[in-house]
Amino acid sequence: MHEKYFTTGEFAKMCNVEKHVLFHYDSINLFKPAITKENGYRYYSYDQYFTFYVIINLKMLGMSLNDIKIYLENRNPSLLLKLLEEKSVEVAEKIKWFQDLQKTIETMKRSTTEALNSDDTICLKALPKEIILRSDNIENTSGKSFASFMQEYTKFSKSLGITIQESIGSILSVKNLQNKKFFTLSYLYIRSNSFIKGKTVIRKPGVYLCGYFKGRYEDTYEIYTKMLNYADKNNITLGEYSFEEYLVSDIAEKELNNYITKIMIETCENKAICR
Repeated sequence: MHEKYFTTGEFAKMCNVEKHVLFHYDSINLFKPAITKENGYRYYSYDQYFTFYVIINLKMLGMSLNDIKIYLENRNPSLLLKLLEEKSVEVAEKIKWFQDLQKTIETMKRSTTEALNSDDTICLKALPKEIILRSDNIENTSGKSFASFMQEYTKFSKSLGITIQESIGSILSVKNLQNKKFFTLSYLYIRSNSFIKGKTVIRKPGVYLCGYFKGRYEDTYEIYTKMLNYADKNNITLGEYSFEEYLVSDIAEKELNNYITKIMIETCENKAICR
């Protein structure tokens, strides 16, 4: 036989695949040998090496074998451009997904480290501004369950292109806290890296009364009571809202009594944060 033809074993070795891959491609009429002898021996031509790598490259683009077969039968430059444009969009979406995942991982690492280094000290801290994605006001939606709202908030996040859900924080009205309404939420929020008009707001920079609570969420009234008493004792005028972030929750800890919640209450120590 002319030396430009190769046995299945030789061709498989050239292409760095197992022989059964070539057998499978032959059986589904995707990539057939140039010659098949009566004894069943298959032989591939030198030119087929390049066609085979077209298949490999299309597989790397995420195409199914069936779609590759259709493409090979109809391929032309215009069809290739259309295919590449579609795959470019898909790759961009995957890149964003992994970037969001990396940011979420880093956020979780920082939050967990902060929780492990926390104590029960209540103190004033100067905090920088924070861009947050905030939900619609839920303070007066008493007829709606928290679970139902969470479903709506997840849809809200997805509508903004948030592919990886970060930990959701809560915003509570200081007025409600002072009236012992410790579980009446005003908003839910997550942090953001960019401003989206009509969707994001700025958590104002300024001095916040901060504290950490270790225990069940249902018992966070204990830390709020202490923080409100601390403010009264030290003549600290509080601002409009308190922000809760859940540094240790069910993803890290199975015991509810070991959950750690961070509390940040706006104060009027810096007039810029008060209305």
